[in-house]
Amino acid sequence: MAGADVDRLRIMHGGPFYDLMDRLGVGKRRWRAFVLALLCWTVPVLLLATRGGYGVVLFLRDWGAWAKFLIAPVLLTLAEKPIGFALDECLSFLFRVPLVASQSMPHAREALREARGRTTARAPEIVCAALAVMATAFNAATFLGGGGPAWAVFEGGVSVTGLWCLVVGNTLYWFLLTRLIWKHVVWWRLLSAFGRCRLRLVATHPDGHAGLGFLGFYPAGYGLFTLAVSSVFAAGVGHVMQRETVTPGLFTAVCVAWLAVVAIYYIVPLIGVALLVSRLKRKAVLLSLTKATAFERWSERTTLGGNVFADEAEPEVAEFHDVKPVYLASMKTSALLINKGNVLPVLLPALLPMLVVGASYLSYSQLGPIVKRLLLL
Repeated sequence: MAGADVDRLRIMHGGPFYDLMDRLGVGKRRWRAFVLALLCWTVPVLLLATRGGYGVVLFLRDWGAWAKFLIAPVLLTLAEKPIGFALDECLSFLFRVPLVASQSMPHAREALREARGRTTARAPEIVCAALAVMATAFNAATFLGGGGPAWAVFEGGVSVTGLWCLVVGNTLYWFLLTRLIWKHVVWWRLLSAFGRCRLRLVATHPDGHAGLGFLGFYPAGYGLFTLAVSSVFAAGVGHVMQRETVTPGLFTAVCVAWLAVVAIYYIVPLIGVALLVSRLKRKAVLLSLTKATAFERWSERTTLGGNVFADEAEPEVAEFHDVKPVYLASMKTSALLINKGNVLPVLLPALLPMLVVGASYLSYSQLGPIVKRLLLL
């Protein structure tokens, strides 16, 4: 791989599913998203229409049908491009600044090659397909046990529409989801490998994160992915709110818990490099404190003719420098690469579907304070 692709992961390219979609003529994501929407959404509507309009009405009123069979497949497909772009931009900064030290560059290149191999491997996608089938089997057991929606049941059993949604829609949703989660694991392992390399970090870097602040913006590329998963989660919450009374306090707790899960999902891959920033900060603070003490005592001796608290074994230094700016910058250096400055693109798509569901069952007077509390977190 040469040229501009040397520093790219191209995490969404290659692999059995990518090759299959290309052979079927739906390699372009927009066209593929349209085809998946037809399979998962239009076909069930047409099947229900043959039995009369009542089944279509029930289907269109189902939060889960909208989220899992239309919104999620389309968004999960369209999310591939911004995710791949965001990750490749991060790698471009790492290699072209460069932030990887020369002695660690061979290890970093090897880690990138291994990550490319994982993105195109067959075994992980086979596992994703198996997990999707297992999820469908679990849902089928729920349907057969009488827990399925009204539009999916016919004469005490699962209707043709229900079978279609289970076999096609549900399996496809879980495959697309687990496949993107696996890609996220590949990114996690790559960043962990970089965390074991020597990086050219500096405590006085203007980004406040030793030069790695740009990594905190990678979750912005996952906006569509977050919105898709949150839509399905919010639909499940909506089903609960249909059957049971949910208080504003309980709804707020569910929202906070969900936002915490989403934040952790994006924070975990950054732990390795964040530990490097933390170690750099600790060493920079200690070293600058040592130098600052020596400089200030020298300044005191020069001004007063001696130190107020004298030391008989005062170290003799040929040259002193005022390192106060280094110390202050070190104290402000933060290992929290995802923080209040860049967390909004992470939490907003996670919160929006929950607020839509909440607005359907809670009054404005109840929902307004909830929104304010969540935005102030």
